[in-house]
Amino acid sequence: MSSTARLDLPLIASEQAQKHVTHNEALLLLDALVQIRLVGLAVIEPPADPEAGDTYGIGAMATGAWEGRDGQLAAWSEGGWRFAEPAEGWLAWDIAGGQPIMFRAGNWAPLFNGLAGMGIGTDPDATNRLAVRSEAALFTAIPDGEGGNGDVRLTLNKEDGADSATLIFQSGWSGRAEIGLAGDDDFTFKVSDDGADFKTAMSLEGATGFVRFSSFAGCAVSFPTIAGGFLAAETGYVVPTPESGTTDDVDTIEGGFDGATLIVTGTAGNALTFRDGTGNLKLGGDRVLDAFEDALMLVRRGSDWIELSFSNNG
Repeated sequence: MSSTARLDLPLIASEQAQKHVTHNEALLLLDALVQIRLVGLAVIEPPADPEAGDTYGIGAMATGAWEGRDGQLAAWSEGGWRFAEPAEGWLAWDIAGGQPIMFRAGNWAPLFNGLAGMGIGTDPDATNRLAVRSEAALFTAIPDGEGGNGDVRLTLNKEDGADSATLIFQSGWSGRAEIGLAGDDDFTFKVSDDGADFKTAMSLEGATGFVRFSSFAGCAVSFPTIAGGFLAAETGYVVPTPESGTTDDVDTIEGGFDGATLIVTGTAGNALTFRDGTGNLKLGGDRVLDAFEDALMLVRRGSDWIELSFSNNG
């Protein structure tokens, strides 16, 4: 055997004369092939004034001193070019690209391109090809001044309409909620209490933008106390109580937003009068809630609350 099996380094023969020549040749090749730093990739013309240690990946149809060396590595040292055939799995640093690269399938490519899987703090598998075990994850935009545009987007792409592109939220490795495009092109919100039976709580139709609820849409209830004619509505359903005693007037409702709806119901033993035309109330007349069954429904337009319906059921 005249050379090594992996790096093809020349071996000193028994009783060889000028052993230093072979030894130095092997050292020069080692210097080029260990911790490879490539000045250029797919280069076809040798540089006119290379520096000692400069190594290049030769491209197709190379010329000059590199003719017939397509795909090899060329390292300049001792006044000449030395060549090596890269093997599958060799690693190098791409100086121009500023990244590690790997030789696979006959080409140099970024190390992390085309990987079958990657695990950070854990192991990937055939299904979860990217697996991360961490307390937090951050995606941040590249600013304009650093070559980006300031935007950041996360894209989930599915093959066609019948497939799914969703986010699943789990508790103890059992699914509890799923949002996204689940089996169609409508955006849905699904929930489950056992990880197997998921119920659609809400869906947004992709074609129309229409919002559908799978059951009655409810809202949290609050029990604010009227203060100087002001009623603070922190939820979409309020059951007010008088500031003192059993009667009170309301002329202004605070809270909500343009287009929000508000349901107000009465309580037994209290009489609350909502004054039409005072404050920000636009009603069909003064409305009195003096029974548990009485209800007033309003919608906010601008800063005003406008009556939608009133039920005097008491």
